[in-house]
Amino acid sequence: MKKILSVLVLYLFSITIISAETVVLDIDKSVELALENNLGLKSSRIDVDIKKRASDLSWNRFIPTVQVSSTMMRWNQEQSGTSLVGSGLETVIPGVGTNYSDVLSVGYDLPRWGLSAGLDFSLNLSYALFKEMKGTKLDYEAGLISYEIALKQLQRDVKKNFYNILVFEENLWLMEQNIEAANSRLEQAKINYSNGLVPELSVLSAQVGYENLKPAFSEMKLGYETMLNGFKMLLGIDLDTNISLEGDIVINPIELDTEKLTGYFLGGRLDIKSMNKTVQSLENAKAGLQLQTMTPMLMFGLNFDPAFQNDPLENNWFKDIGDNWSQQSGMFRITLAMSLDSFLPWSKTQVGIKDMEDGITQLKLGIAQANVGAEMEIKTIVMKLNKSMEQLETLILNISLAYEAYRLSQEAYDAGSKELLEVKDAERDLNTAKLEVLKEKYNYITGLLDLEYALNATLEEIKDVSNE
Repeated sequence: MKKILSVLVLYLFSITIISAETVVLDIDKSVELALENNLGLKSSRIDVDIKKRASDLSWNRFIPTVQVSSTMMRWNQEQSGTSLVGSGLETVIPGVGTNYSDVLSVGYDLPRWGLSAGLDFSLNLSYALFKEMKGTKLDYEAGLISYEIALKQLQRDVKKNFYNILVFEENLWLMEQNIEAANSRLEQAKINYSNGLVPELSVLSAQVGYENLKPAFSEMKLGYETMLNGFKMLLGIDLDTNISLEGDIVINPIELDTEKLTGYFLGGRLDIKSMNKTVQSLENAKAGLQLQTMTPMLMFGLNFDPAFQNDPLENNWFKDIGDNWSQQSGMFRITLAMSLDSFLPWSKTQVGIKDMEDGITQLKLGIAQANVGAEMEIKTIVMKLNKSMEQLETLILNISLAYEAYRLSQEAYDAGSKELLEVKDAERDLNTAKLEVLKEKYNYITGLLDLEYALNATLEEIKDVSNE
């Protein structure tokens, strides 16, 4: 009956339906859609994938860098060179008997164009590389925690919005009943005025009361449409999709032991986990900086730089490679280097290390404060849940009283001693009492959702710990 009235409300107030089909959603389907389509969660998942790839391939630090190059050049001025050639004359050295040819120096012009190639390998090794590899792993683990936070927040927010819309639909229906009752009072006042039973002021007063409800109702409709659009965005579905929510607000009260809950679940909170992971990352980064600047670095290098000896525009590059290409300064090198200024207590490195140590200390203090704040948050949620249970008892009693008043009004009307408007007023009061109970149930359910998120635990786990 409730869902039929909700659909009727949507139709009566001209909510534009562009989609030809209504999507019926329960709470589980809503959460499923959000996990599949929510854009924020997808972005967070991409961040995790990036960090996972960096962690899985952190060993690529041991792959040498390789650079290949080729240079075509043209000299601004003519270049020349000399070569030594034999003259063909022989000289006998007395007492030795060895013949030598006289050597002549001959000049020649070099080509204006030149061609050279280069191939360079380099690899730097240090103990700090292992800390860098560990750092990528810690960064990935921190990303998983951030993703889990986004996931749990989305699940909580979807459920809260789902129940909030159900309450709003009930409130919207109740407002419609109030408008109908106000209109009935107005019509009755007009009849009574025509019969001379009431003054004109009664008619005007009833009309003012009726007209005053219309702007409030229009504002509620706008708020309902806005709420639905926000819910669609949260689910990641098109705003033109027409949706109908199917569900009831039912609570199952549980006994909660604050001390047991904080003692068992406090260390597993996602925000505490994230802060602890940040401490690990900073400590690893500090150790990496110490190793990088205060231990030696071993550097390997190998390069080739052959140059073409003829004119690259006129001669074949690949003919007589051994004669036409000449190595200039290629070499294999091993270098062991170490920073000495890093050992000075006032050096930039040492100051940076001290700053990191202070930052770690501050973060640990922040974790201690976060633990205190988390404990206070959990206690506050539990107190609100207990308060909701107490209020529910009173509100349920109000329903009984309102129902009794409605029953008596109906009996009096049937006996002719009450007017129909008085019966409708009693019925409206009964519906209002029911709405107040529904709101308090919503507060209790959302409180449990907040408790699940605050403890990073399921409701079943919370029950088990509280009952131990």
